Amino acid sequence: MEITRDGAAWGTMEIMEHGTQVQFHASGTLPRYGEILRVWGMREGCQPLLIGVAEPDGERLVVDRTMSRQYLSSLGYDMLPEYYTAGTQPPKNGKQNSSDPLIEQAMEQKEITVQKQEDILRLSCPFAGDTAFPLAFIFCCCTVKDGTATVLWDRKKGCPCTDSPGMG
Repeated sequence: MEITRDGAAWGTMEIMEHGTQVQFHASGTLPRYGEILRVWGMREGCQPLLIGVAEPDGERLVVDRTMSRQYLSSLGYDMLPEYYTAGTQPPKNGKQNSSDPLIEQAMEQKEITVQKQEDILRLSCPFAGDTAFPLAFIFCCCTVKDGTATVLWDRKKGCPCTDSPGMG
């Protein structure tokens, strides 16, 4: 599985399950001098799961860590993380990076539902003339159907898109 850093590919995560134990092995490129990179697992609605601090191993940085299913569950991870990220600072709480501050702010609002598929975020919320509309700043890119406004956002390109396979 890919590990991203600042929205770009950084390395890979291998996950091996042995009974009640889950072993994480991360490997990525060396950072700039002096940076201490950490690797986190992420799942929508969960706090970031610190896998570990990346350590030099030849021409790569690696993290090897084993956690029990019970420990993962105590942290809210009844299921394994959906994606992995590396960086010097913890990622924001369970949020998909959109590369746009207005989209990031909208994603924090309780009225907005966020679904992800690959690099596409689908933001949707109720649309009615008598209520506040949290996606007003991007209304020209929304589709409205049956009282719901929807916009598809390409996370890699940092802009709206018109189609995403499987999101219908």
